[in-house]
Amino acid sequence: MKKILFLVILLFLTTQIYCDVVKGAKYMKLKNGLTAILKKDTSVPIVSVYIWVKVGSINEKPEQAGLSHFIEHLVFKGTKNYPNSTEILENIENMGGYINAATSKEYTCFYIDIQKDGYIEAIKMLSDMVTNPLFPEKEIVPERKVVIEEIQRHKDNPHAQLFEYFMSTIYKQSAYGNSIIGTQEVIANIPREEIIKYFKQHYIPSRMVISVVGDIDIKETKKVISETLGQNQNADTAFSEPDIIEQNSDGVELTKTDKLEHTYMLAGFLGPDMSSKDIYVADIALNILGEGNSSRLNRVLKEEKQLVYSISSSFMTVNGTGVNYISAIFEKDNYEKVQEALFKELDKFIKDGPTWEELDKVKINIKADWLFGLQTVNEQANQLGYWALFNHSQVFKNYLSNIEKVTVEDVKNYMKKYYSKNKLSKVVIFPK
Repeated sequence: MKKILFLVILLFLTTQIYCDVVKGAKYMKLKNGLTAILKKDTSVPIVSVYIWVKVGSINEKPEQAGLSHFIEHLVFKGTKNYPNSTEILENIENMGGYINAATSKEYTCFYIDIQKDGYIEAIKMLSDMVTNPLFPEKEIVPERKVVIEEIQRHKDNPHAQLFEYFMSTIYKQSAYGNSIIGTQEVIANIPREEIIKYFKQHYIPSRMVISVVGDIDIKETKKVISETLGQNQNADTAFSEPDIIEQNSDGVELTKTDKLEHTYMLAGFLGPDMSSKDIYVADIALNILGEGNSSRLNRVLKEEKQLVYSISSSFMTVNGTGVNYISAIFEKDNYEKVQEALFKELDKFIKDGPTWEELDKVKINIKADWLFGLQTVNEQANQLGYWALFNHSQVFKNYLSNIEKVTVEDVKNYMKKYYSKNKLSKVVIFPK
């Protein structure tokens, strides 16, 4: 009875917090095409400021491999209003804040978490980084070495290499196969002029979103955004959008060897794009299969058969064609047994689907994850900005209600629609 009561309270709190986030967010479209999302949250005297730019590795040509990530580094090295390469970081530190950035296949984002008295300055600093970077040659040269070292560490990481091999294997036509980290050759040699050209082409207001959540003054926040990002103009140079839809084809198997103790495997099959309602079923199906200790694959392959050291599955949502993937680590001698057991569980999942108990448990877990995440202003700004960048804010607004609608038959139909043994791509790295 106590457990049931806890779950009821949890679901109520999840729904209430979620509704507060969705209803409290104010969306604005500035004249230059910039999207701004503001939400007042006075629960703590903290503000999170995110700026999203719709550019990532999918926008790069081979001779630009890794440039989006390189620019993420370089905009920290001095701007028009903060010319000293350490000025922005020192300002943030002096105000007790935290700044970070990330580059993905589809976006680059920058964010600052700061106490409320410093958030206006935080907006000004981030805005200057994405509109007025100086790209000083004296900073580009040492930063090339920093990123090249990062590329080398990436190559030495078996999980990172497995992901790189897998993405380039399953995405044969679309740009999602492009590496985020890029190549040493490009980073070492790309001219400053090409860096600036790429920046000017992509860092434009129509491809940006700013999301500000926390203890803010809405009127004052609108004013500072209008005076900073609102003054930026779009570039005249046009460019073609990358291909983000992958056509179904037979899966590919790739095997590699490396200096490893165990065997690493990443297998998967294509899924829906962000605009499809199938993404909600995907989240549930892959959670049931391999998320957590009680998931099917973990229970059977790890606990019962003791074939793997770890196994998990997830769905990667992207603007274009998504991917369902399963990762595992095991002994080399168990490879054939792991394959056999994995295919058997997938076939069983297609035939019988999940139990209602499994389905309800995963729904509760997903809602709980949202509850804990949305308690922070950082995660609110993160979620609001991310989905707005791809013009899919309705996914965020309706996520929980659509998760709740998923049935056992939906999961079975999803697996039948997207999975078959011949569509499964697989990358395995064996120990030398």
